[in-house]
Amino acid sequence: MLSAGTGTETSARSGPLSAVPGTAAFATAVEQALAGYFATRAEAVTELGPIFIDAVGALESFVLRGGKRTRPGFAWMGWLGAGGDPAGPRAAAVLRACAALELVQACALIHDDIIDCSRTRRRFPTVHVDFEQRHHHQGWTGDSAHYGESVAILLGDLALAWADDMVHGSGLDPAALARFAPVWAGMRTEVLGGQLLDVHGEASGDESVAAALRINRYKTAAYTVERPLHLGAALADADADLVAAYRTYGTDIGIAFQLRDDLL
Repeated sequence: MLSAGTGTETSARSGPLSAVPGTAAFATAVEQALAGYFATRAEAVTELGPIFIDAVGALESFVLRGGKRTRPGFAWMGWLGAGGDPAGPRAAAVLRACAALELVQACALIHDDIIDCSRTRRRFPTVHVDFEQRHHHQGWTGDSAHYGESVAILLGDLALAWADDMVHGSGLDPAALARFAPVWAGMRTEVLGGQLLDVHGEASGDESVAAALRINRYKTAAYTVERPLHLGAALADADADLVAAYRTYGTDIGIAFQLRDDLL
């Protein structure tokens, strides 16, 4: 469960942010927030030894390498559209909470690549293939592919856990975090449920339009556009009418985004 931020992660903090989504400055700000968060984990990671340090380094590289920062961008825009002040005292904490969406995305991508048997992601080996190759090159015992998948599953789980921790330590005030938490919880359930619907649909051969739209709604639209906008609105304490408008718009745009991605 998310609880009130403690404000202890000072190395991840930055000053007021004036950049808007769609600019290189915003993407850079998100990446700086993520790098700052990983820096706060260094001491705990080091205690577990070089194997864990190396694995977390691979996760950090995966998170920071490429990506459009779409989900943090929609969350930030949701906050701005509901009255958030990008130059105000809450902006840095809001940015860090929005940036945590990239860790949820990392979990989804790492696990999705295993499920889909994908070998590359953004022109690099997928995480499970990376560790499969490491196992093979070291000549370790056991099956290299199984080792790679095992490590990747754990790193995906770690990314999801750390997404919660990043929000928890973002510096959000207790009231904002209390509004944020149920939306965050709903989003995580939806994306995992959508992935399960996708796996089942492929196995069962269900090619109906209704099934495809349901999968696209929950696997992609909900956590790419709809819920990020909702999260931003919650942080700004938006009224119910604006939240409803955001969610309707986010669902439609999110499904369109996935349909276009499917065609590509």
